[in-house]
Amino acid sequence: MKKILLSVLTVVLAISVVAQGNSGKGKSKQKDKGNTSQTDNPGNSKEKEDKAKHDEHDRKIWDGIGDKNSSCMKPSKNQPAKVRSSFQRDYPYAVNVRWTKCRGDWTASFGNGLFRSTAVYHANGQRRDTRTPITRNDIPRRILDEIFKRRPNDRLEDAIKIEVPNVIKEIFRIKNMLQGKTEYQYFNSDGMQVSYDY
Repeated sequence: MKKILLSVLTVVLAISVVAQGNSGKGKSKQKDKGNTSQTDNPGNSKEKEDKAKHDEHDRKIWDGIGDKNSSCMKPSKNQPAKVRSSFQRDYPYAVNVRWTKCRGDWTASFGNGLFRSTAVYHANGQRRDTRTPITRNDIPRRILDEIFKRRPNDRLEDAIKIEVPNVIKEIFRIKNMLQGKTEYQYFNSDGMQVSYDY
């Protein structure tokens, strides 16, 4: 009986020592947090890094629409229920969703596997399109051939893949530069130039 009582007492004592050690560490962390400026706070720098990534994504997506004050990049709240419902149906695995409103439509920028995409919805919940920045390597070869066949001196800046509901072929918006002038062109996946109301 003495052995059992001694064992229980030892376990209780060990647990209390560990608990005191952890609470002391927590207090020193709190003291350190109080002395750390917000710019040194790792959580804050992560937030700033995420915001910079979101802003860069939004800049690429909305570049060239003629909205000089970047209102399409300002976060919004209170999306219509139909919009939220449609978005959750279309992208059930979306992460880090950030809502904005642009030209009367609701937009959701979100993590989608390896890429970050932006889905655009009308207020009735109908999806207009989904836009994803891509690299030059992801542009179909037919599009590159068509661009450089006509204008071999073009310099490609950005490319956005646009998926439109009920349209089989994806559309690619290509931002290119020629002699300092920016131009936006739209192509389908076959390399044919198309018009698109972006």
